Amino acid sequence: MSTNTGEPVVAEQGAGAAVYSALPATELKRVLKTRDLVIFGMVFMAPVSAQTLFGNLTVVSQGHGVLAYLLGLIAMLFTAYSYGQMAKSYPRAGSTYSYTSQAIHPYVGFMAGWSILLDYVMIPVLLYKISAIFLMEVIPLPLWAMLLVFVVPVTIFNILGAKTSARVNMFMTAAMLLSIVLFVIFAAIFLVKEGGIGSLFQLKGIYNPDTFSMGALVAAANIAVLSYLGFDSVTTMAEDSRVTGKMVGTAAILACVINACFYMAQVYFGTLVTPDINGFESVDTAFFELAVLVGGGGLATFLTLIIAISGISTALAGQASASRLLFGMGRDGVLPKFYARLHPKFKTPIYSILFMAVVGYLIALWVDLDALFMVIVFGALLGFMGVNASTFAEYFVRRKMRSGIDWIRYVLFPLIGLAVCIYIFSGMAPIGKIVGGIWFVIGLIFLAVASRGFTKKGELFSKENF
Repeated sequence: MSTNTGEPVVAEQGAGAAVYSALPATELKRVLKTRDLVIFGMVFMAPVSAQTLFGNLTVVSQGHGVLAYLLGLIAMLFTAYSYGQMAKSYPRAGSTYSYTSQAIHPYVGFMAGWSILLDYVMIPVLLYKISAIFLMEVIPLPLWAMLLVFVVPVTIFNILGAKTSARVNMFMTAAMLLSIVLFVIFAAIFLVKEGGIGSLFQLKGIYNPDTFSMGALVAAANIAVLSYLGFDSVTTMAEDSRVTGKMVGTAAILACVINACFYMAQVYFGTLVTPDINGFESVDTAFFELAVLVGGGGLATFLTLIIAISGISTALAGQASASRLLFGMGRDGVLPKFYARLHPKFKTPIYSILFMAVVGYLIALWVDLDALFMVIVFGALLGFMGVNASTFAEYFVRRKMRSGIDWIRYVLFPLIGLAVCIYIFSGMAPIGKIVGGIWFVIGLIFLAVASRGFTKKGELFSKENF
């Protein structure tokens, strides 16, 4: 297949690969290094997301938030491993869509890409709205105006290119890590004053036999998994990257592991300084109650501002990932070619970016936060299922890689990842299943029409079909 030359992809890499046998010579500008990809994934997942989830996580787990994040990490690592394996063979924009199309079938790939597009669309929308609501407490602007404060710069940065976005990500990552370090320092000082240096190392910050319940831990892991959603965004930037597909996959795993360390550090110290895990005034603002406790109003205000501002970087990563997914699907003809148009100077998918900006703004303006939160997981989990199944299909079934270690890499790991995703999916809130299901059916109808009743091969979206 092509590297960075714009040559056609060879049609020998999986079931249904004929759709990709003659790709147009359109390719993104390769500027990102491994470091940039890792930071991109970290920003999308947001190292400070543990702060916004802390109250719910602590109450549901009954003080075992660290174990919940650890369990969530183990679950996601199997899927991250599958993404890494597929990125080695198909280092292209489109990620979930491309992998599933090549390894299983273009129709299955379309539905996997369509499903995870819901996740990519909703994550930046959610961040736009949360960040705008936070800042509205400080700056008295109406919601429609405050949303523009976030949507406009995010769109401009993405149009200017991945290199510009990477610089913004570096700055925002530094700001988020500073807020984490400050909280840990203030919490540590608070603990030492209360109980001496030994109070920094307490088992109850991780495990408390008096309140532990496996059922509660699993329920809390479903919440913790929300922080990890977005690690797969690294693979959508494969064509913006100078490194190999193998390193793209490694970057996704590194982003997952590094952020997990930050999540667990915040939750560990937060658990230790919590007077009563069931005594928060509001579970939604529990972490900021702790910030006031250990550092006063100044620390709490600073952390709040970082949460609001970090929305720009996370939305930046989300919009970039979604636009690359649209670009990959548009270039392959399963969505209108409109989405595959590149800016002549910056080599970024400008119309995909603008489309994401307009749609994101309107959804953030009109849709309630609770509904946004619920549907994000639906798209992500269906996409993850597709990639885990693709790893098994590509390497074990099609390539017949069945040596001793291959059974672990291409059977055990992806099937565990698939099983975990199905298990989490089964416990999803009804509203998420309903809204996500409607989205899925719309995509299925579109596919049926575009493929003439699932009979057309090649480009699905053409003038003769519409």
